[in-house]
Amino acid sequence: MSHGPEHQIEHAEHAVHASHDEFNKQVTMSIAIVAAVLACVTMLGHRAHNQTLILQGEALQIQSEALRFQSEAVQLQTEASMKRTEASNKWAYYQSKNVFHLESRITLGLLRVLVLNEKANEELVTFRKEHEDYVKKWDKKLPETQEEATKLDKDADKLILTSKDKIIESRKKMVEAEERNQQSHLIHEKGNRFDLGELGLQFGVVLCSLAILTKARGFWFVGIAASAVGAVVAASGQFGLFMGHH
Repeated sequence: MSHGPEHQIEHAEHAVHASHDEFNKQVTMSIAIVAAVLACVTMLGHRAHNQTLILQGEALQIQSEALRFQSEAVQLQTEASMKRTEASNKWAYYQSKNVFHLESRITLGLLRVLVLNEKANEELVTFRKEHEDYVKKWDKKLPETQEEATKLDKDADKLILTSKDKIIESRKKMVEAEERNQQSHLIHEKGNRFDLGELGLQFGVVLCSLAILTKARGFWFVGIAASAVGAVVAASGQFGLFMGHH
């Protein structure tokens, strides 16, 4: 817009000082009223455009938070997969050692009842000691290995649950960001209506000023009509009429 309402009022006052007839007073009063409405519409337009920028900034910030939650969820899922793999390896290790542990116990049991050649006593002692040492070792280590594998599975489950919470939070943030975007579109459309209304009101002020200078009532009437149209357009923006948004 080229000039504010104060400029138009000042222009009209100069015209009135030049000629103090009744017509000039009526037109000047019209200009003052239109200028007051114009000032309100201008203020509403500025506020609408500022609010649009604020909402868009909030939407971008919320989207950034949503992406951060998504990134954290992916990281947690990756960590959970690693723990699952480690747990699977631990369970496989546990199963293999458990089988050999059982075989050693069975072997020791058999050695207690088998009748062997006397010449095999030395070898028997060595063989028995190997299995006894293995059984003693894994009597202690098998429960620890099982506990480690179970703990890894539980840790993986916790990470998966946490990642699901992050994904849910991310979706909520995306919905919130979309709401902000929709609000910004609505406010932006209101701002456009205020701009159009401001244009009509300024055009009306100019025409009314020409009416004073030219003494032509036609300019006055057209100026009033243009101002009325501008005020209606601005009001439609203020009350959200015919905007295609709820």
